[in-house]
Amino acid sequence: MKPQEVELWARDIIDSVLSGQPVEDSRIELKAKWIEAEKAAPRLGGHANASRGENILWLIGVDERNSSLTNVDVTEKGDWYKAVEKCFDGFAPRLLVDVNCKVKGNTIVALYFDTAIEAPYVIKNSKGSYPEYIVPWREGTYLRATSRVNLLKLRVPIQRLSALISELEFNLKISEIDLLGCSFRVNEFYIAYQSGLIESLPKSVKEKLFECYINIETTNKEVNKWLNEKHPVFYSSDEALYEMGVKSLIRDTSIKIAEALEEMKKIRMKGMNES
Repeated sequence: MKPQEVELWARDIIDSVLSGQPVEDSRIELKAKWIEAEKAAPRLGGHANASRGENILWLIGVDERNSSLTNVDVTEKGDWYKAVEKCFDGFAPRLLVDVNCKVKGNTIVALYFDTAIEAPYVIKNSKGSYPEYIVPWREGTYLRATSRVNLLKLRVPIQRLSALISELEFNLKISEIDLLGCSFRVNEFYIAYQSGLIESLPKSVKEKLFECYINIETTNKEVNKWLNEKHPVFYSSDEALYEMGVKSLIRDTSIKIAEALEEMKKIRMKGMNES
């Protein structure tokens, strides 16, 4: 995002807060003031981990509880972030963009973080006792140590899930058009398979995906065969029957695509709600 885009996003959120509307976007954290680094670091790390690759936005100077703004000192920003970074084992979420917004005489600081490159984000125990390191996780407004399931989720960024869903949506549209010369796409499925996304899915969803893409590969093979063997002039009754068979195969595949797509959308929605 460009600074101007971050500022517009921040102003939309501020307008919602001032009008008393709840901010339900899981990518956003609102703070009335700068909080000390030892408290901010686990909060930031947990937010970044739960976002699973989606960038997040922190607004400092916004009091959601009282639907008001609190003027903050922008000069604290650099020292604050450096102090927060020191609380992490390894890298902290990378600060991509910071913007100062003037709203009704108050200065609000917008901090836009990358959460994909160095995840998972690990916090050093400030007390120096066991455990030495903690992988925090945010659920709603609550913060806790991560579970094994959450650690597995970190291997499956939401973007990769969305890319596979987009491929399924594109394939469904192809089947609806009934265009024999257009092949179904399979790239995102194989990327998801190699990255471990498929393995992390529930068994029932994984089976539907396998059935879907086996049908897709079979259909692509038959469509290509029909296109390569069909003569532009001589068109026999056998070829007409074969074309009907291919179209029937496409219709059957479209059912498998729709079933897989529905299950994948449920998985994405569940993951976003849990983040």
